[in-house]
This record gives sequence, C-alpha cells and structure tokens, in this order.
Amino acid sequence: MQNIPLQEAQHKLPELVALVEQGEDIFILGDNKIRIKLVSCTALPKKRVFGQHRGLATMSEDFDKPLPDSFWLGNDESFS
Repeated sequence: MQNIPLQEAQHKLPELVALVEQGEDIFILGDNKIRIKLVSCTALPKKRVFGQHRGLATMSEDFDKPLPDSFWLGNDESFS
C-alpha cells in the first residue's frame, strides 16, 4: 500500500497505473487525507445475475407481524 501526495501523483501517473495493474493499493492524498484510491478495473465486482442466489435466503412466516409497543419505546431487550 502506498500513500502518494496529489502533487507527486500528477507526475507519476504512468508508474502508479503500472503498480495498480500489479495488484498494489495506491491512495492519493490531499490535505494529508486519503482522497482517491486507484483500483484496477479487474478488481471491480462482476455484474449481478438475477436469481443467482435463489433459495439461499429464508423469511419467517410472521415477518410482517406488528412489533410490540416495547420495541418502539426502546424497552424490549430481545431486539438489542
């Protein structure tokens, strides 16, 4: 992982791109705070597929049952 000041990054962009392509994490600083993270496009999440996880999540039969007043008043510790 490398932290590079913005002024320095402007002059080293080709070198920084090469490092990112090799798997290096590059953070560009502005005002001594991380402002930008350079990432490779290959690191981006893949497109989601509808129905890919069908059947993996379940929901109880009473999921839409009204919650007790104690929940809304902050007195019900079973929901903490």
